[in-house]
Amino acid sequence: MSKITPSIYICDTTKFYDEILKLKEVGIDWLHLDVMDGHFVPNYALGPKHLDDIKKHFPEITIDAHVMANELEKNVVQLKNADYITFHINSIQSKGFESLISEIEKNNCKVGIAICLDNTIEDIKPLLHKVDLITIMSIKPGFGGQKFEDAAWNIISDVVNYCHKYHPNIKTQIDGGVRWNNIKKLIDKKVDLIVVGSLLFGESDYKKVMKKIENL
Repeated sequence: MSKITPSIYICDTTKFYDEILKLKEVGIDWLHLDVMDGHFVPNYALGPKHLDDIKKHFPEITIDAHVMANELEKNVVQLKNADYITFHINSIQSKGFESLISEIEKNNCKVGIAICLDNTIEDIKPLLHKVDLITIMSIKPGFGGQKFEDAAWNIISDVVNYCHKYHPNIKTQIDGGVRWNNIKKLIDKKVDLIVVGSLLFGESDYKKVMKKIENL
């Protein structure tokens, strides 16, 4: 069964603590935390202070810091409280991706890599021996509430099948546009992690939502 990873950026951010308590009550133990620089994507989201505060109060929760930013290497240390730090293969990293990965590992975080709709598994194969998590974007990164792009289905199949065959220890994750009309198919595709936003936070009864997902 795929694990549900709520994108905490989508909740009512004035009630972070209460929202995470509610998530824990329904069995959530992994959060997706969006970080944006306003350059790689034309938007801003959460930052190191949010990450640190969540980890301070909920150290048992796994956090994937999904960083949509250029030149991440110099700021990795600010995200050291994340369990995973995910960077984009399309981002600009002047010292190279190998150097960035080394910096992430030096800060005792696991390495995530994100690909977009214009990428394929071929774009990231050279790095997979050092990667723990692959995030497949099914929308254009930067804004929530977008529609799931059908072009993502082939990418999902290629990545999941390749990882199962050659890198079984790498987790796969889908991010963007997850709705009731596609979540069952994503589970059937054997994606390890499914990022949800409004599907969960748009409802008042999180237990009911999680139970509905379990029964799909």
